[in-house]
Amino acid sequence: MKKIAWAIFLFSLKFYWPLQKIHNHLLLVTKGSDTCKIFCIGNVKTGTRSLYKALKILGYNIPMFFDWPTFLKYGDEKYIEHLKKSGYDAFVDFPMGHKDLYKKIEASFPEGKFILTLRDNASFKKSYSNYFKIFPEIQNELSERITDLEKRNEEIIRYFQDRNSRLLIMNIIEGDGWERLCEFLHRPIPKNDFPHKNKSKYIE
Repeated sequence: MKKIAWAIFLFSLKFYWPLQKIHNHLLLVTKGSDTCKIFCIGNVKTGTRSLYKALKILGYNIPMFFDWPTFLKYGDEKYIEHLKKSGYDAFVDFPMGHKDLYKKIEASFPEGKFILTLRDNASFKKSYSNYFKIFPEIQNELSERITDLEKRNEEIIRYFQDRNSRLLIMNIIEGDGWERLCEFLHRPIPKNDFPHKNKSKYIE
């Protein structure tokens, strides 16, 4: 069943990218682009889907996996050029969580804001392992991935230590929600409950 779900997901992406380009173009026509964008640079399975839902509730135009094909084919520089021309307000999931891409984005968006989502290693391992359980090569590298993730998180925090106003650290799984997010973004707290996508999968 999991393999079928993954096959459907990968197949749907073929239709998603063209639709995303059309939507992006419409946003540029109606509202233009700006440099005060939000970049959610946490790794997959650290609450990024919940953050995506939360930003949508707050009224931000935010895609999933923005222009992934360009990043894979052309790399960082071309991808950042596309970010600059984008009509979207915020970005989440791959390739936002890719290695040190955040440094190049930060240099190109001096007014941009960054959100780093974290979670403890035990729940991350459980969620990550469950999500990618049909990929044995990923399972075999899980301990190494956790080590790399810890190192990357430490590097991000150190990188922004003199610019704390530009970085928000959230542990959504442990309860961080509207109060921290809205204070950082200077937005009023919505009446909606903070979204917890796939919350049941966090329970040990």
